[in-house]
Amino acid sequence: MIDEINGGLIGWFTKNPVAANLVMILTFCAGALALTNISKEMFPRTEVRMISVTAPYPGAAPVEVEKGVILPMESALEGLQGIKKIRSDANRDFARISLEIEPNEDINEVMTLVENRIDGITNLPDDLEKPTVKRAKRNLWALGISVYGDMTERQKKLLGDEIHDEVLALGPVKEVSLWGAGRYEISIEVREDRLKELNLTLSEVASAVRSSSLDLPAGMIRTESGNVLVRTEGKSYYGSDFENIVVRSDRDGTQLLLSDVANVRDEFTESIYTNRFDRKSAFTVGVFSLEGQNLLDISEAAHQYVDKKADSLPEGVSIAVFNDEAYYLNGRLTMMSENLLMGGFLVALVLGMFLNLKVAFWVILGIPVSFAGAFWLMPFGGVTVNIMSLFAFIMVLGIVVDDAIVIGESVYSEVKADYKRVSASGQLNGGVYQAPVDTVIRGVKRVATPSTIGVLTTMAAFAPIIFIGGSFDGFTRAIGIVVILCLTFSLIESKLILPAHLVGLKFGEQSKGLVGKINGYQRSIASRLESFIENTYRPGLQKALVNRYVTLAGFLGVLIIVLGAVSSGVARFEFFPNVPGDDVRANIVMQDGASAESLNETVDIIERSIIDIDEQYRQGNPESQGLVEHVSFFVRDDTNVSFRLVLTKSEFRSVSAVDIAQQWREDVGLLPDGREQRYSATDGPSGAKISLSLSGSNPEQLTNAGIELQQYLTQFPGVYDIYNSQGSGSKEVLIKLKPYASQVGVSLRDVAVQVRQAFYGEEVQRIQRDSDTVKVMVRYPIEDRRSIATLENMLIRTANGQAIEIGQVADISLGLGLTSIDRLDRKRTVTITADVEEDKVQSGDVVRDARRKFIPQLMEKYPSVGFRLSGGTQEQSEYYVKMGVGFLLALFMIYGLLAVPLRSYLQPIVIMSVIPFGFIGAVIGHILFGMSVNMLSIFGIIALAGVVVNDSLILVEFANRGKAEGLSAEEAIVNAGTKRFRAILLTTLTTFVGLLPLLFETSVQAQFVIPMALSLSFGILFASSITLLLIPCLYLVVEKNHRFVSVILLVPLMIAASYFLVFVGIMSMALFLAIAILLFIIGVVLFVAKFFGYFPEPQSVTVSQGAFEGAN
Repeated sequence: MIDEINGGLIGWFTKNPVAANLVMILTFCAGALALTNISKEMFPRTEVRMISVTAPYPGAAPVEVEKGVILPMESALEGLQGIKKIRSDANRDFARISLEIEPNEDINEVMTLVENRIDGITNLPDDLEKPTVKRAKRNLWALGISVYGDMTERQKKLLGDEIHDEVLALGPVKEVSLWGAGRYEISIEVREDRLKELNLTLSEVASAVRSSSLDLPAGMIRTESGNVLVRTEGKSYYGSDFENIVVRSDRDGTQLLLSDVANVRDEFTESIYTNRFDRKSAFTVGVFSLEGQNLLDISEAAHQYVDKKADSLPEGVSIAVFNDEAYYLNGRLTMMSENLLMGGFLVALVLGMFLNLKVAFWVILGIPVSFAGAFWLMPFGGVTVNIMSLFAFIMVLGIVVDDAIVIGESVYSEVKADYKRVSASGQLNGGVYQAPVDTVIRGVKRVATPSTIGVLTTMAAFAPIIFIGGSFDGFTRAIGIVVILCLTFSLIESKLILPAHLVGLKFGEQSKGLVGKINGYQRSIASRLESFIENTYRPGLQKALVNRYVTLAGFLGVLIIVLGAVSSGVARFEFFPNVPGDDVRANIVMQDGASAESLNETVDIIERSIIDIDEQYRQGNPESQGLVEHVSFFVRDDTNVSFRLVLTKSEFRSVSAVDIAQQWREDVGLLPDGREQRYSATDGPSGAKISLSLSGSNPEQLTNAGIELQQYLTQFPGVYDIYNSQGSGSKEVLIKLKPYASQVGVSLRDVAVQVRQAFYGEEVQRIQRDSDTVKVMVRYPIEDRRSIATLENMLIRTANGQAIEIGQVADISLGLGLTSIDRLDRKRTVTITADVEEDKVQSGDVVRDARRKFIPQLMEKYPSVGFRLSGGTQEQSEYYVKMGVGFLLALFMIYGLLAVPLRSYLQPIVIMSVIPFGFIGAVIGHILFGMSVNMLSIFGIIALAGVVVNDSLILVEFANRGKAEGLSAEEAIVNAGTKRFRAILLTTLTTFVGLLPLLFETSVQAQFVIPMALSLSFGILFASSITLLLIPCLYLVVEKNHRFVSVILLVPLMIAASYFLVFVGIMSMALFLAIAILLFIIGVVLFVAKFFGYFPEPQSVTVSQGAFEGAN
């Protein structure tokens, strides 16, 4: 029935070449139009299903943030539908809560519910700023614009705001951030001795400022001539305005102005925001690309602006673009395009060697038709032009012609047979034969169903990776969607367009010139191939069939050896590869409480180190351009520093980015006040390879357990950068009231408020100056706030205005507090992270060792502490489960697609038995190229499952046809192997050579996708090679032992069904084990019975039910 449907549609298009050509032209035009409009970016985007709640709490310690902000918010959000996980961070000065949303929930609706819950909290601290709830977005870096030179802080601010606004006004630019230009602040600084002298308090000064600097509407006067608005005007906007505010007036008319009491500084916040570019003071404008934007357009607009702006900058100030992702994107697009063209050329060359030139040409045309169709529909699937989507095109390059090869080769064979028949009957006119429509349709119909099923099985293998999800969702979706679109249009091209162009295929015509020479080469290759098939392959296959059990045992032994190589570490496994990037980054976190001087010293050490490394390289390589083009860093706050190096182009240096980062790390060494040092030079995820979390309700046990786990990881060679999220603690001053305080009417709140006013300051108001929101703060001068002695000598005002020393009413002691507090699902959490050197140890081995040997002892020692995987390690674990489920789903779909047309339960298993041997080829490929098996390799192996069954399907289908025509099983499978040898060879070679150029690509940009290419290319090469021996042996074993194999396969099926009943709660585990043992014993008994001849097969075993319906 399937053949009839295909035949009707195929026949109509074959007889109407105009319709076929119009479909082809429409696809080309639609693809070209879509390609000009589709956005281009470095990597595909992944939807971030996270909601972020942030709440600044200035001056608060992590413990205060946890108790006053985090706990009330977590309590309010408890039980909210749609929230999968709650992660909270209590840091100095702010709180952050990240909510992971369930996949099927409407994130906007959940965000509204979260906002309502947060707004309904009534017990948040008074000094807490308004919490903000927003959806987390992952905007991608586009480029940086750095302005550097001799500038004052005020010049940096004015010029920074100007350039920020001008860049944002550029058409293609939608998202811009400004770093290093500072923030305005008006600081009203009052000395303690001055307050004592004037009998004032900071509260009185703040109140005077707050009540005098304001504008208020006063209503309206309704006169006979009209209405007149009335308003008071007295708000201060600049420091000079505040100086004239009256703090106190006496009866004699004298006034005490703010300038008499305080020093008013209209400058910048005291936060450290240093930014340097090439060792010069700088500010940076970061430009980001939003979803749907074209990175190349953003880059072009930014470069034009910078070239124009450079002429108008003050003398001694320069402007430069750095880390322009468009440059690297262009390089990668060019590299991938070149590999695509080279792969296409090799595919064409292979086809031209084995197929008739006309057939080869129209088969090759299927590549651009399929690609154009994919480009046309890519935007509807949310896929852009990026390195992963282009890799998908390269990957599918050889696969997309497989269907057309099978159709073209079948038509060619059918037409050639018809030519010989007509020629033998003497019916040729003029000696030239032209293929009629009916012959072409008959040739297509011979293989239409198996070739279509073959394409569908490939689609089935790629379909599950579209839905893997997680942080790599964009990567997997891009590959899966592009491949499925290409294969969909390859079906259209091979079934509807290709047959129409093969009508009129000529035989008997004498070719001259270049075409004649090519035909001569083809005949020579064809004769040699025919000789190899008849003289080598056929005898070898017959011998393998005679010794089929030995052959199967040999292949099984190879599979076991390869699996052992993977488990023993010969083939290394790492979840995500260390692919060298185009730049090097360093993130430094200082210990909480480290001084500004220590921070600046640390920055100087790190900056000087990379400059020295670059100078040493230039001295050793005087002809080179060095290692580093630009060195930039930005101090985000008083504990966090981010460095970013712009390296010289990889083709101009002999040292990789990873080696530069490693040398930089070693040269800097351990920093005295550094809490965390991370150097990275890889594309893809930049988080730690190992992430282990401990959680519990007992803070002391949790801290101790975290320290012990951190120490345990230090014993592994190759494990480095081991950090504890709690840090080593920060210095803090603790104030506790004495009993005397209550006697003089001083409460803890009085002390806390006055100390906060003095050291952090009291925010009296916020004013708007143009686009800047400016805080007005009242506090002690900076020099008084840098000494603990100031606190010890501070005077506290009692309720009646009396000033007494703080030491009389409170005890002051020094201690260590937590640097930060992490919480996961409402429990305090300590996370230990580490990185690994892949050539020394595998992160998975370290995690397994810790979980098996150390964690149980730790849990026994600290019973209140729980353990879980987190970060990248947790994601690895989840991905393994998802990939396992996806692989099983792919196998099930492939089995169903094979079983229905074959009308057999066993033959799909025979066909699919080649899949594990594709894994052998993939592993061998990784070992030969010295690469570790990783996540991308696994995706390639999953996709391989659908590709390798195609050749087996064709082989089994032809054997079934032979059986239906009366041949014995041995004759049918040998005949199928010899007849389909060329088609199997062509489909294998085209897939392999399509990926071949990429395997030897040495550029940095290609290293990211080579693992997946290795899995596919070597997997298909190895699996298809053994298909020609393994599948015939298995086919014959099943045909000779049909009843036994059917019965024995019921044993694992019944065990799986029993376990499913356990899983759903219908059966107990004890009963399942009993049933499993019983079934295992039955299986052993069956094997013994078969071995001794007590399990005979019926006299005549047919497979007519396995033949395709409509077989000729």
